[in-house]
Amino acid sequence: MRPAHLAAGFPAFVIASLALGLVPPLAAQNDSGLSSGSGSGTGTGRSAGVYPPPGTRGPLRGPGRGGAVAPFREDSGRRGGAPYGPGINVQFPDDPILAPFLSLEERDASGRKTAMRITPEMIETAQQMTEAGERGRILLQITRGAILGNQLTTANKAIVAAAAAADEERNPLIHDQLIISIVTTAGLLSDALLREAKPQGAFFADDARNEAIAAARIAPDVAIRLARLEWRRSIYMAARIKSATYRSEYLERAIENMANGSATIALEYARLTEGADPGKKQPNEKQDEYKKQADEILLEAVEAAQQIERPIWKNQALERIAVAAGQSDQYDRATEIAAGIENAEARARALVLVAESQARQNQNDAATQSYNLVGQAVSSIQQNGLRGVLAGILIDSLISTGRFEDARASLVLYPSDSERFVAMGAIAESQGVRRMATEARAWIDHDVPAEYRSTLYRRLSNGMLRAISEDRAREFQGRDLDDTR
Repeated sequence: MRPAHLAAGFPAFVIASLALGLVPPLAAQNDSGLSSGSGSGTGTGRSAGVYPPPGTRGPLRGPGRGGAVAPFREDSGRRGGAPYGPGINVQFPDDPILAPFLSLEERDASGRKTAMRITPEMIETAQQMTEAGERGRILLQITRGAILGNQLTTANKAIVAAAAAADEERNPLIHDQLIISIVTTAGLLSDALLREAKPQGAFFADDARNEAIAAARIAPDVAIRLARLEWRRSIYMAARIKSATYRSEYLERAIENMANGSATIALEYARLTEGADPGKKQPNEKQDEYKKQADEILLEAVEAAQQIERPIWKNQALERIAVAAGQSDQYDRATEIAAGIENAEARARALVLVAESQARQNQNDAATQSYNLVGQAVSSIQQNGLRGVLAGILIDSLISTGRFEDARASLVLYPSDSERFVAMGAIAESQGVRRMATEARAWIDHDVPAEYRSTLYRRLSNGMLRAISEDRAREFQGRDLDDTR
């Protein structure tokens, strides 16, 4: 007897994964805040969130299944013609070199057969569904199940089929929802590829067992190439969203995932050890190749960011690229990308985070250059309120990295004396915490107006008392540890 529904023939865990939901919330804005990491703020970053809270936006509008449908793009996919993927008539980014690797049989790390696996027949059965929207939904669920089962090449095949189904969907709302899910799922797949294939140390003394584990994993070069293909597909599909707002937002999300992937390659592929000897590094040629690929990905992400129509999302995408580059020690590229942002506010925020990364890695000259660029960006802002907020972010960052002289020099960026006074108190207290009371008193005595000195001396004393309290807490904590041994 045939099942009542086509999906009933799939394994139970695929059906259960439907509970996860297909479409994530369609947030039109991303209200992520910005923190410089300083432990003592100036009190002036009162609106230092990256963007204002999301406003009320109408949902994507589109006719129902029974109504007339809007005309679709001429270059949309079609069923019955040349297949999507390697070969002729490819409708989205593809890499034919990967075709032999995608046809390999997948096994788990131990080489044993597993009870519940996604099979190619499941994908073929789903592709027989005539309704494009439903076909895309079930193919995305198959993709997620394959990712959870670590069948990454199978997941790649399923998401390719889901992208083809989304391209055929004529209802604008369902079309956009499918693409949004594809962008999200492709990000999960690219993360899994880089996580599973990164170079690792030896687990066992037995070389044969180590070789067996390595043979069961995707080769790092193939994983990077496949992840880059997923990022390109995400960007291509996001650009086909009909709603201009969601198109810009999900282009930014795809680009952010791409930038994070570049950081992963630079940090975890170029640096990790291989073999049983922890001191045995990757060959220099291999390290250079991984670094080169990480840099190429950043440049590709910057190029893709130029497609974003909404300035707020375009600026955020460029910020994320620059910050990811700075966090992965790609400092020259990070400064170049951040300094190239046209909007002064976004440029200042990106450069502050790049400068912090440089300062914490003792790249002092490069950090000084980046902080100078931040000062120039802040000084070019005409709106007093915004300039005061960004000046506070800059001084918070300088305090957190111990650059008190630069922080004092940056006080002139504030548009009002009251904001400067609050920032001076934060500088004095932070110097007290860092046991720099002599330098702080010299500054207060010679450079601070007389009417401010008593308050600043009090803030300096507060910082010194805080340092003493922290020392005592560490001392008592050490005693407690000794007593328990």
